[in-house]
Formats: sequence, C-alpha cells, structure tokens
Amino acid sequence: MVESTLSRSLVEMGWLTTITIHVLILVLLGWTLIIRRLRVSTDRRRQQMVTVWRPILAQSLIEAPDTLPPIHPRDRVLFLYLWNHLQESIKGESSDELCAVMRRTGMDHVVHHYLVKGTLRQQLLAIVTLGHLKDQSIWPRLVELAHDTNAFRSLEAARALVRIDAPRAIPVLVPLMSQRVDWSPLKVLAILQGAGNELVARALGEAAVKAPPLIAARLLRFLASIRSHRALPLIRPLLARRPLHEDVLAGCLSLFGQCSDPQDLSTVRQYLTHPTWFIRVQAATALGKMGVEEDEGHLIGLLGDSHWWVRYRAAEALSILPSMTEDKLSILVQTLPTTEARKVLTPFVAKRFEESLAHTSGLSAA
Repeated sequence: MVESTLSRSLVEMGWLTTITIHVLILVLLGWTLIIRRLRVSTDRRRQQMVTVWRPILAQSLIEAPDTLPPIHPRDRVLFLYLWNHLQESIKGESSDELCAVMRRTGMDHVVHHYLVKGTLRQQLLAIVTLGHLKDQSIWPRLVELAHDTNAFRSLEAARALVRIDAPRAIPVLVPLMSQRVDWSPLKVLAILQGAGNELVARALGEAAVKAPPLIAARLLRFLASIRSHRALPLIRPLLARRPLHEDVLAGCLSLFGQCSDPQDLSTVRQYLTHPTWFIRVQAATALGKMGVEEDEGHLIGLLGDSHWWVRYRAAEALSILPSMTEDKLSILVQTLPTTEARKVLTPFVAKRFEESLAHTSGLSAA
C-alpha cells in the first residue's frame, strides 16, 4: 500500500514537472515572439521617421520647409542623431537653417531637458547638439561639464565650447588639456584643430612657458601634433632655462622636428650626443625630418649607439633623408662596422627599395 502511494506520488510529480517545463517553454516562446514583434515594429517606425526627416533636413541646408511634421517623443533621440550627423558633415560653421529647424520643432527645449535629467547617452547627445546650436546661454554649464570626472562627458563639453566660441574656450581648456591624462590625445588634437592653429599655438605656447615641467612637456607634445610653427618663437627660449627638465627638452625637439624650421637645425644637432638616451632619440627623429646632406654622418654615428631605440630612430632618419639615395643606403649597409648597426638599418633599406620599386611600377603602368 505504501509502495503504491509512493509510486503514484512520483508519477504525479513527474507529470507536474513535465507540464511546468512545457508551460515555461511556451511562455519563453511567446515572450520571444513578442520581443521580436516589438523590435520589428520599432525598426519600421524608425525607418519611417528617417524616410520622412532625412530629405527635410537635407533640404534645410538651403532653406527649411514652411511646415514641419511633429516628432514623436520616442523618435527624439533618433532625430537628434540625424540632425547632428548632418551638421557634422558640413565643413565650417553650423547651418543656420538646420538650427532654425531645431528651434521650430521645439527640440532645443528637449535638448536642455536631456542635459539636466537625461541618461549619459542623452547628455552626450545634448552636449553635441548645443555645441552645434552655439547656445551661449549654456556656457557656464558646459564649463562645469568640461571639469567633470567622466572623460566622455568632459571631452564633449570641451568640443562644444570650442564650437560655440573658440577664442573664449581655449583659455578655459588649455589648463584642462595639460592635466587630464584620461583625455585621449587624438580627441584633444581634433578639438585643437577645430579652434584654429594661430589661436591654439599662442595659447598652448604661453601656457607651456609658464607651466611646471611635466605639464609643459604635455603641452609641447600637443603643439608638435598640430605642427604649430607659430609657437616656435615662444618655445625656443625654453632651451635657455637652467636647469632644463629633460621632458621639456624632448618636447621641444619633437616640436622642432615636426615644424622643420631650418633655424632650429643647429639646436637639434647639439643634442645628438646628449647623455640621456630618449633625448638622443628625439634629436635623431627630428634630424630625419629636417636634416641635410651633412647630417648623414651624424646619423651614421648614432647607428653605433649603446641604446637600441637610438640606433632604430637613427636608421629610420637616414632612410628618409632626401640626400640618402638607394645606392648610398645599399653601400652603407654593407660597410657598417658592427652587426647591430647592419641589422637595424637593413629593414629600412629594404622598405626604401620596395617603395622605390612600387613608385617605378606605378609610373610605368600610367
């Protein structure tokens, strides 16, 4: 009797488990179908929105239509993406007509709301939009956001400030650029290029002269990245300082190499024998960009340096000197006295020959 009851209980439990599993499978299948249906519906709605608004925004580059369709709250973020994409495709200043569309649709108020209470994604979108709108009323808030601990938010705020008023923004941003190690140098460079070289060169140069050594070195690297010739008169006196911090010296040599002003050639040469290896590296690299025929001997001498990076940069510099022909390089690599020097120069000689052959083949094909 007990065994029969136990057996019946096990059977009932098995059936209950089976039914439960099947119900769960059906629920999951139904939920999957609902999600898919919602996704298809959302994609269709977004596509319709793009189909309606993309031609309108494109037309608004010249003249906005007299009437504009309403924007559903669910489509606001997508509209802002479309609007900003079109603004950023324009070279130069933002389109006034596109800005007028933003205001006529009331999306400028939505953007302000996103900035205050939106998610991070909405805030970033709002910051970019306000930059294109050149909204001066939001300036104090953007300055605050440029100091934000979130690197994404602070960088976009910095970019927006430059778009709104570059001469006013650069003095605010230069101290931040020198201190924010979490800011991508490439993004900082893009911001600087958007502000205009003359304005940036003066601001960065003046800041580098006054800054502590490590900060000055970082600012010098930014100047080198934008190849700012206008900053050279401000930077050259730094080399006369005593004591001269080696990071600052390296930054100066990098700037001299990128700008390739013949006036700085003699200065670069005198640091080829500096006791610190990374100074010799920067001097060799700079000489490859601005050197003349008489500098071949200096660079050949560095192929015997005790530090590998110095030998590498010297070999690279030799291979790009205008006076170093393929024949001279071929003879040089065979006559170098040490194995280390030959090993480091050989790949650059091979690359030079490959480029020359490719160029010759291209001319023949043409």
